Amino acid sequence: MATIEQALESNFVKWCKEKEIVPIKGPSATAKGFPDRFLQLPNFGGTIYVEFKGTSYYDLTPIQVWWKEYLKASDPLRYFVIDTKEDLENLKLRCEQFMQIGAQIVEYENKLLSELDKKIIFLRKD
Repeated sequence: MATIEQALESNFVKWCKEKEIVPIKGPSATAKGFPDRFLQLPNFGGTIYVEFKGTSYYDLTPIQVWWKEYLKASDPLRYFVIDTKEDLENLKLRCEQFMQIGAQIVEYENKLLSELDKKIIFLRKD
């Protein structure tokens, strides 16, 4: 019998495959505590990290907390802990949103980097 955690993860993997997204299993043998799944969303949607829990009797382990903080330091909107079906549906919605705005995010990042490059060049002329 599957646990709630396994059912949530299985549901997410199925959804990913329907969207032609590869939900890579975290490297638990070499990186203890790394999230259960990570994936690259199409349409410049970026990378998502997902930890499945689905139980109320234990929380993130200390090493899982370390990975959470490490990954959130890069992008606080890209790490998810999924405990319930509602959390899972919200994750799917967020993934859809990232895929929808991905090209705009890349365009905006390029604009910001270009502006930064101009400032760096200007500072070097002084």
